[in-house]
Amino acid sequence: MSKVIFEVNYHIKPEKRNEYFGIIEEIKKLNSSTGIDYSVYENKKNSNNFSEIYVCNSEEEFDTLEDKQGDAILDLNDKINSLLSDAKVSYSTKYEI
Repeated sequence: MSKVIFEVNYHIKPEKRNEYFGIIEEIKKLNSSTGIDYSVYENKKNSNNFSEIYVCNSEEEFDTLEDKQGDAILDLNDKINSLLSDAKVSYSTKYEI
């Protein structure tokens, strides 16, 4: 079984930074309660550029990730979308070899 890393990258509006951190804390709590391995990182060379990282233990776990998260996290993700400085969001999926 190979691990899968799912990464979401985006920029938020500088004036929305504190609101963003509040939303991320809620997402962390909800993911933790369902056993999802989730972290958020900031690019220090490019302020307000963030990466959400999900680590799944298998492709099957990755395939069910969205179902495990539920509506509460999907609603919080919509709130994050309203904080973006532009519409550019990049997604990347990496499979362990």
